[in-house]
Amino acid sequence: MNRLTIDYGIDLGTTNSSIAVLQGNETKVIENNEGQKYTPSIVWIDRRDRLYVGNRAKNQLESDPENAYGEFKLQMGTSHTYRFSHSNRSMKPEELSAEIIKSLREDVRQHTGDDFTAAVITVPAAFELPQCEATIRAARLAGLEECPLVQEPVAAALAYGFQREEEKKFWLVFDIGGGTFDAAIL
Repeated sequence: MNRLTIDYGIDLGTTNSSIAVLQGNETKVIENNEGQKYTPSIVWIDRRDRLYVGNRAKNQLESDPENAYGEFKLQMGTSHTYRFSHSNRSMKPEELSAEIIKSLREDVRQHTGDDFTAAVITVPAAFELPQCEATIRAARLAGLEECPLVQEPVAAALAYGFQREEEKKFWLVFDIGGGTFDAAIL
């Protein structure tokens, strides 16, 4: 289905990620294959060079720490690489983030049949140009053609204020993430 609007939003989080779609005036979070509304932002590569994302990868963080990585979002925009000892493969933070986005896209395909190529992606307010550019590279690697970025506290404020009847109200919105803390006034 060709879309004329960008209806999907991705929270590419430090510890967990999720994806939602705007359906009319309602937002629907798409569950992953385990029935959860979020996916751990963790990647694991096993001895056979198979790549896993989410809970299966999270379960390997302690038992196989040389082949399972999380919190790589904190290194976005740097030259840091993560080496997977089993496969001798190295990946940059944006490549790992791309795997998270691919997983979220696959969840959407399996649950809705929709193969979208555009999504809004949230980034921490403190992300500077190198981190934002790395996030865009991650989205492109995951097959997204368009991916406008919105700062996380702004996205939270917009989501809360979206379709509100009250006028001239002020809100202080806190975004307490796994790796960042942001606030915005709406």
